[in-house]
Amino acid sequence: MAAEDNTPIPGERAETSTGRRRLDNSPILKRGAVAVAIVAFVAFALWSMRGQNKPSEGTQPERVVIRQTSDFERAREPVQPVVMPTEVQLPTPVVAEEAPAEEDKLLDAARRAPVIAYGGEKGPAAERQNQSSDAPSNDFPFDVSPGTLGSEAENEDQRFNRMLTPTQLQGSRAGMLGNRDFIVAMGTSIPCVLETALSSDQPGFASCVINRDVLSDNGRVVLMEKGTQIVGEYRGGLRRGQKRLFVLWNRAKTPKGVIITLASPATDTLGRAGMDGYVDTHWWERFGSAILLSIVGDATSYASSRLQEGDVEAQD
Repeated sequence: MAAEDNTPIPGERAETSTGRRRLDNSPILKRGAVAVAIVAFVAFALWSMRGQNKPSEGTQPERVVIRQTSDFERAREPVQPVVMPTEVQLPTPVVAEEAPAEEDKLLDAARRAPVIAYGGEKGPAAERQNQSSDAPSNDFPFDVSPGTLGSEAENEDQRFNRMLTPTQLQGSRAGMLGNRDFIVAMGTSIPCVLETALSSDQPGFASCVINRDVLSDNGRVVLMEKGTQIVGEYRGGLRRGQKRLFVLWNRAKTPKGVIITLASPATDTLGRAGMDGYVDTHWWERFGSAILLSIVGDATSYASSRLQEGDVEAQD
């Protein structure tokens, strides 16, 4: 590093020795001043911290005020279900009928008595009586008997009471069939071929044979094999206009000897009740005698007329 050039410039003021000494002593002074400042700062900090740790006796703690942000509301009670009181059906008030007095009975009998017309003397008294009878009464503005009004009011009350009576409905219960392996449900169609003829003249029995197997309700088990014989009964006496005969099947017998009790009516292939066939109306038995009588009568009248014509020609 180059040495400082202390050669003074001509015409300028030169540095004195006192100022040079002060400049030489300035670093020491600076260091001392810095140390004094640091010590003073540390002392001031310790003093201030000590003063804060000791609370003053004269100072009072600050009062904290908590402000209410919303209006005060009472706690809501849980809503309880409203229990409606049971309605008590009061009986229909019945007014007790008082026993009519004897005078009331006579008055009622006089009002209900028939009017008797008779021929009397015509005079001013009779005319006044007719006028008084024709004049309207103050008690009844219309010609209606009180008994009729009472009966109509009673009928209206009875009709109103009938209208207030509700319709009572009966409930129904559902059930299960259970094990369907051994059940033939109602409405199952069982085809059967007749073995005997039917005649409605007299009641009797009929039989038929099943031409296919009859399965259970679920179709798993054969309950009646092919060839099962079914026996039934029918009653004669068809009414006028009927063309179908009612037959009731009573019992079934399988080829294995199992007997099953039935109570099923016979139907045709379309499911209509009864069995149809040729109907003998006995037309000749009913109208033959009448026709024969009319023919005989006409023949005799014709023969007599011919005989009379022959007699007239012979006389001429």
